[in-house]
Amino acid sequence: MRSALPKPLHPVAGVPMVSRVLAAGRAAQPARVALVVGSGTADLAERAGLDVDSVIQDPPRGTGDAVRCALAASGDAAWILVLYADHPLLDAATVSRLVDGALEARARVTVLTCLLPEPGSYGRIGRDSDGRPVRIVERADDTPEARVGPTEINSGMMVLEASWARDALQTLQPSPATGEYYLTDLVEIAVAEGAKGNGEWPVATVLADPAVALGVNDRVQLAAADAEARRRIRSRLMLGGVTLVGPETIFVDEDVEVGLDTTLLPFTTLLAGTRVGARCTIGPHATLDSARIGNDAVVRASTLVDSSLGDGSDVGPYAHLRGGTEVGPGVHVGNYAELKNAVLREGVKVGHVSYVGDTEVGAGTNVGAGTITANYDGFAKHRTEIGADAFIGSDSVLVAPVRIGTAARTGAGAVVTRDVPDGATVVGVPARVVPRRVAQKNSIPSDQAAPVQPDVEHAAPQTNEDGE
Repeated sequence: MRSALPKPLHPVAGVPMVSRVLAAGRAAQPARVALVVGSGTADLAERAGLDVDSVIQDPPRGTGDAVRCALAASGDAAWILVLYADHPLLDAATVSRLVDGALEARARVTVLTCLLPEPGSYGRIGRDSDGRPVRIVERADDTPEARVGPTEINSGMMVLEASWARDALQTLQPSPATGEYYLTDLVEIAVAEGAKGNGEWPVATVLADPAVALGVNDRVQLAAADAEARRRIRSRLMLGGVTLVGPETIFVDEDVEVGLDTTLLPFTTLLAGTRVGARCTIGPHATLDSARIGNDAVVRASTLVDSSLGDGSDVGPYAHLRGGTEVGPGVHVGNYAELKNAVLREGVKVGHVSYVGDTEVGAGTNVGAGTITANYDGFAKHRTEIGADAFIGSDSVLVAPVRIGTAARTGAGAVVTRDVPDGATVVGVPARVVPRRVAQKNSIPSDQAAPVQPDVEHAAPQTNEDGE
């Protein structure tokens, strides 16, 4: 892989390969799971967040030796399922078929095979005149004419009768070329011993989808596995009632959930941990990373990371919701707005080109365009509190820590450095409280009003509902 990251930890559709394989293996309902690792990757299970037993193979001496190490720690298991961490397209249905086939055949070795148009470098399943599997023929030992056209190959994964395998693994001989012990040699050992006492053939096969055979050994194969995994995810979503417009441009990680009648528009990316409700519109060009989206929400060309969006809310375009942001129902977040560790209650409006960080905003409040919560003083972060039904004028700067009271107002361009009482209006730099003017009956319409005198002590905020 040419990487500092161990190969099994490379992600496919947002999930480390080893985690994908073990998730598929859980379909067998194993009594115990053992992860065979080398001494240099002894912490692999911990790094992947896996609750499994690790067995260290030191030195690494091939697949046969790896299973021998695992068997030594498997107790009195009757059957052993052998899977490989670099086969990320293995799925639970295939594992179930493999185990069911092994239990039905009662064979000593049951091999998971695939029929490929071209066998490539895979080992070929050799059969006798009666069609029974008798060996696995590696490419180096095979004849060219036997590897032309559709060929049944060995995926490497198998089920072993544990009591027999414990003894048989001790008889494996190292490869003269590599010094390694190959698990595939068990097939010929079983055949050499002949049929079991009940007359059953000792080796069985279960045919799987060709994609299962895709092992990842480099970045090209990793990309191929990722593409196939994401194709499956897109198909699952569409069959489950989600509309994908330009599906080949949409990327969704494995554990993402999307509700009924939601539409994903082109170039949308839904990353691990994301949950999207029903009847939403996401995109185009939206990125959701560990985001929780309610029902009937809209996200236009924006990025949401570790944030939540309530029912009926809309964001963007070009907004950025960062970690810890909680947006309530019926909220509007305009274009080029950025929110970080902010809580917005029901019905809040945040105008465009605003920054709201470390802030709680009460229900029904309007935050005008260009508003900045100055939460960092160069040494520490501080919080801002804005009460319900407040009106924050355009280009206001709220210097934290500060509290804006319920139904309070700030004039356009105000720099607020002190708490604002409930119902008060502040203007200027620094902002100070001024009397609030009360609209008079039969007053001149606002769009025909005489210019306000430059006496800022008596000026009122001159912003509209959108803070413009």
